Amino acid sequence: MVGKHSKAKKNKPLLGNHQKCWIWGRNAVLETLSAGFWPMWELHLSDQLEAEEIALAEQRANQLSIPISITSNDALTQICRASDHQGMIAKMSPYPYSTAQEIIQQQTTSPLYLMLDRIQDPYNFGAMIRSAEVLGAHGIFVGSDEQCEVTSLVCRSSVGAVNRIPIAKVPDTIQVCHNLKKEGVCVVGTTMHAPQTLSEYNFQQPTVVIVGNEGSGINAALLDECSHLVRIPQQGKTESLNVAVSAGILLYEASRQRNFS
Repeated sequence: MVGKHSKAKKNKPLLGNHQKCWIWGRNAVLETLSAGFWPMWELHLSDQLEAEEIALAEQRANQLSIPISITSNDALTQICRASDHQGMIAKMSPYPYSTAQEIIQQQTTSPLYLMLDRIQDPYNFGAMIRSAEVLGAHGIFVGSDEQCEVTSLVCRSSVGAVNRIPIAKVPDTIQVCHNLKKEGVCVVGTTMHAPQTLSEYNFQQPTVVIVGNEGSGINAALLDECSHLVRIPQQGKTESLNVAVSAGILLYEASRQRNFS
């Protein structure tokens, strides 16, 4: 069964390869529609959705002039090549990254930024974006080499937070650190052997927190740019925390100090 369908314009740039062109799942699609930040080329809905859900998605899609198709669950699975779409899929443009300068020039009294050094797992990336948005960070910087892109998996694991916080992809994270220092922002690295714990650092001052690669941590050149190094105290015998968990703990401590101290 195929419901109404508006013909999409051809030759529009897409997010990536076939599956990466699509985001799916209720939260990811509805958050992206609601934010109106990431351009959506097509919206496909299941005819098994509740009428209220269809009406809500259609209303927002019509406001943004997004072509809509209502079809079967099986057809959605064939289109996006994934079965866990929850009745909503959308064809996307490439993700609209911000520039570093756009983030730095925000009118913020005491900015808090997150910098990610070569994060490669999309679930980790998405979880960190979600934590950064929820806990009040003002922007995220990522490098252009060996770094996971914002994809469908990242969008879904962030629960749509990729639409709510600016993310800058930069060719030189070291240069960004230099620029941030000129703006009075402290560069804080995270290592297991740092002498200072995160609770001993004053997160109320302008700060960019750097979190490193899942396997090798922060690269040596970037580590040299840090004005402070902090660690998360550990009591168990497991060698280290998951990188996304570490980022969440660091951002929570920053949020706690800024909002409850």
